[in-house]
Amino acid sequence: MLGSKRKILYVCTEDWFFHSHFLPLIEAAKRSTLDDIFLATSIGSKYREIEQQDVKIIPVNFERASKGAFSTLRLLHQLRHAIRAIKPDVIHFISLKPVLVGGLATLFSRTPAKVFHITGLGTLGEGNSWKSKLLRSIIFRLPALYLRQKNSELLVENPDDAEDLKAYGLAPDTPITVLGGAGVDPELFPDLSLRPAAIGRSKPVTLAFVGRMIKTKGIDVLVDAMASPLVNTLNVNLDLYGQPDPANPGSYTLKTIQSWGNKTNITYQGFSADIVTVWKNSDICVVPTRTREGLPRAMLEAAICARPLIVTNVPGCRHFVQNGVEGLVVPPGNAGALAQAIAKLTKDPQLRKTMGKAARQRVLDSFTKDHVIKDVARTYDRLLQLQRS
Repeated sequence: MLGSKRKILYVCTEDWFFHSHFLPLIEAAKRSTLDDIFLATSIGSKYREIEQQDVKIIPVNFERASKGAFSTLRLLHQLRHAIRAIKPDVIHFISLKPVLVGGLATLFSRTPAKVFHITGLGTLGEGNSWKSKLLRSIIFRLPALYLRQKNSELLVENPDDAEDLKAYGLAPDTPITVLGGAGVDPELFPDLSLRPAAIGRSKPVTLAFVGRMIKTKGIDVLVDAMASPLVNTLNVNLDLYGQPDPANPGSYTLKTIQSWGNKTNITYQGFSADIVTVWKNSDICVVPTRTREGLPRAMLEAAICARPLIVTNVPGCRHFVQNGVEGLVVPPGNAGALAQAIAKLTKDPQLRKTMGKAARQRVLDSFTKDHVIKDVARTYDRLLQLQRS
């Protein structure tokens, strides 16, 4: 109908995840004149704040902790019902589960246009057991099947994910965009100079970990590194920011996390929404993840605050941090190598300052909120042009 609004439907596992990482997508949609915006997601604590962005919430149950066939079929039915009711011009599936299930829901549909946004391949992308290889062979071929439809595009957050998915059947001409993660807004994150207190001998250098308290994040490896003689003799502390994730089978218990906080050089700070204050009180960001990432937001937020980074050599982290430039890159799961990196940056305040400046500049060059908005809006525009032609 003449003058009717064009619609976009986002599909994301949980409202808090969309709120913390993907609000810039709303602006991208509006730039592409997709003014009627819907979000299908599990309802949690953030849906009202999302609704304030003129987004209509469609409740669906992703049941993140469940992997049963029945829950998947129920989710598939809910998504098909929502798509038929809304009749969107574009559907944007965010993260692996919505991509896999949502792709099935629209597999035999010529319209609407579809964006398959993979925020990381996770533990499924690793492992050399026959079971891991079999699951990858089956599951990672699904996006390749979905993307054979001409009205679809693939978004990833690091080039490793794009290359790995090509090995599972992506057509050579598949449209792929590598986003700068979720993007950060430089106006919200000041350029923090090196804390003077951290230079003097009487004040400790402070490391910080920010993220979910789950095993794949490698927090136990970081705790072991802090206990090593190389680090334990230095004037350095570690602050842990985050909380357990009960829906994740690898979540640490609060008892375990608090036991780490009982150590002399480690403090468990709990969850903090004031990330700028976190980095005002910290000198070095550590991302000790064991497994591949998309592009960790905590890493980008530390970098835009001019904090040097110690990360592991996994997809996502190594895409952003060039070893010796924005920070140091160490092997995953290696407490000894992590301790050496901590000691090196703890002892050298000038190196911390130089790397912190480089980290901030790298975000400004390619990983800001505006970079992400422009890339996503271009994707929407291309798909809408295909529909018109």
